[in-house]
Amino acid sequence: MLALSVATACDPRPRVAQPCVSLARERSCSPFCAPPAHAGEPDAAAVESCGGGDDWTHGAVWRGGELLAELLHAQPCLVRGRGVLEIGAGTGVAGLAAAAAGAAHVTLTDRDLSASSASLSLNPALQGAVDVRRLAWGDAPSLAAALSAAGGRFEVVLAADVVYPQSTAALPALLETVRNATAPLGRALLLYVERDARVSEALGAGLRGFGGACGRVELGAKAALFELGGAGGGAGGGA
Repeated sequence: MLALSVATACDPRPRVAQPCVSLARERSCSPFCAPPAHAGEPDAAAVESCGGGDDWTHGAVWRGGELLAELLHAQPCLVRGRGVLEIGAGTGVAGLAAAAAGAAHVTLTDRDLSASSASLSLNPALQGAVDVRRLAWGDAPSLAAALSAAGGRFEVVLAADVVYPQSTAALPALLETVRNATAPLGRALLLYVERDARVSEALGAGLRGFGGACGRVELGAKAALFELGGAGGGAGGGA
């Protein structure tokens, strides 16, 4: 089970081009965001251009991404020297923080790669350690391609703010992808921000059926970090 600390070891933080926003008007003034970072509702025109669905979410830094990036910034030992996969990367803020913290290599994945690619372009010092690949949850061919490029399963899998009301139907595919991407002795770090009690119930049920060890660390303000161990090792504790 991981223990949180406040030691800081990696500077400067990577930057992302996209704004920090939140449907719930959460605090969001991230040092990772290029100015002008702002909190509040997403731009209505941006949401409308995506048909009102959740496709626009990849273009914003959400609170869970900030929290996971800050954790990796404070505890680089979680990823240093390891192969890292970020699932549902969006802007890639957590994966880029892992690269800055000394990960051996980081693969940023999502259905839409534009935001991750834009963020990576702002961090030339990290580009040799980071690549960007399309990966849809539950899609075996795209996961196989990512695993092949990495030389096998990943020692650390990251996912931040990927579970929310609009994504609940895809939760089984998400957890399947996490399970199949994590090395037997590796671990997955899932940062969850609660916005709907029903989503929390669905996540809890999914994690109970995950098939590996599961630890939970409360981060306050309805945020929690789940540490999921691969088969044969990893996290300890209970969900």
